[in-house]
Amino acid sequence: MRNLEESLKALNEHYLEMLKNLNRMLDVNIEMLEEGKNLSSLYGECLVVEDIINAFEVNLKENSIIAIARFQPAAKNLRELVMLIDGGRLVERMGDILKKNIKILKEINEESPELALVLNKRLLPYIVKIKNVYEVYINSFINGNESLLYELIVADEKINEEANKIMHEMEKCMKENTDNIHNLARAIVLTKKYERFADHIIHLVTDLVYILKGENLRKKELLEKEN
Repeated sequence: MRNLEESLKALNEHYLEMLKNLNRMLDVNIEMLEEGKNLSSLYGECLVVEDIINAFEVNLKENSIIAIARFQPAAKNLRELVMLIDGGRLVERMGDILKKNIKILKEINEESPELALVLNKRLLPYIVKIKNVYEVYINSFINGNESLLYELIVADEKINEEANKIMHEMEKCMKENTDNIHNLARAIVLTKKYERFADHIIHLVTDLVYILKGENLRKKELLEKEN
């Protein structure tokens, strides 16, 4: 029978596999933007990987709850188990966002190839920035190093600024090109969803800071808003 330390190690490995699968979904989104071809194949892979993430999330939650009930951990270990439950749930949501996004990308590429060329080129560096932030989070989780996590919170502000620029450009195009309003509107939705994905990364970051340092950044943020 596993002790608490062994259970935590196994759960962390389980969570890491979820993170890696989500990273693959990001890669698939990027490949769609880079190539604009093999759309059905990429979309199909995204569906498969998202199903894997969903299965991982169910197991992670069940095993974390069992560990809490069996070992009744205190302080840091309890925070870690709660973070794994919350993190798994959030990663599952992030996978759902990427699945919906690649579906939108696929539809725009098929229905409006000319717009897709412009949109793909515009979105690609934006998504790559998001992926870079996400990979720093993964590395920080693996190495237990919080030194770069605070920089990610600043990076998120730049991602939000970039999202607003892209959406403003799309809105301008809608006024100039009324024949393709439907796909331009979907491009705006797409950008907002990627921005939401990036926001979720920061939620994961703040949870990891809490585990590594016992510092609740969300509580600080709420107190700042109240003041």
